[in-house]
Amino acid sequence: METGIVAKDVCVMEDSLNKQILEWWYQLPDKLRGNKPTFIHQLNKNAEILFVGLNPSGITKEQMAINEISEKDIEEKIKLEQRAIWGEGQTREGQYKSYYGPLNSIADELQMKFEHCDLFHMSYRTAKVVKEELYEKNGDLKPLHQMHLSVFIQILNYLNPKVVITNNVISANILKKYLDLKFDKRILMYKNSHGQFFFLSGIMSYGRLTIYDRERLVEIIKRALNIK
Repeated sequence: METGIVAKDVCVMEDSLNKQILEWWYQLPDKLRGNKPTFIHQLNKNAEILFVGLNPSGITKEQMAINEISEKDIEEKIKLEQRAIWGEGQTREGQYKSYYGPLNSIADELQMKFEHCDLFHMSYRTAKVVKEELYEKNGDLKPLHQMHLSVFIQILNYLNPKVVITNNVISANILKKYLDLKFDKRILMYKNSHGQFFFLSGIMSYGRLTIYDRERLVEIIKRALNIK
């Protein structure tokens, strides 16, 4: 998919979300602010699939905390993110294929356009450290991070995709709990109160999605959406 979008075209809603991301990010511990956060690019309103990760990867070694993000920083991060998700041209040059390739392939097989977003926007590679930051000892998200879920909910409401597919088991657990998803035994997917379908999955990237898992995923979605 070629978006043909540059950062200056980001519209009012995305700009508002990016301000919310910064407000949240500045409240994180210093060790999680050694990398710049990711931001929301101009979203494809025609997307029928929304893939959801936990947080973007980043350098894990200790670095000085970043205390100021400029408009130019945001523009550059958005351009990099768009290239990583979709690449450019027919060959998708520049796409981060290890992560986005399998997602792109699923969307292509279903002949559906897709979007991707993370629940949290700090760039940090070690999942254990991220998880320790997100959760209270009782297993609930910390209040700061519960509030930050509103960014995802706004994206969900704006796109209104036919199906949401998680690409991280922690993301799946969070959405199930905080969106109060219920399992539909007939469809074999979860649904929210609006009837949207959620396929809750662990990581499918980096070669972890087997051909058998993929067959089941695609067939379940086809049946739920009456795709021949």
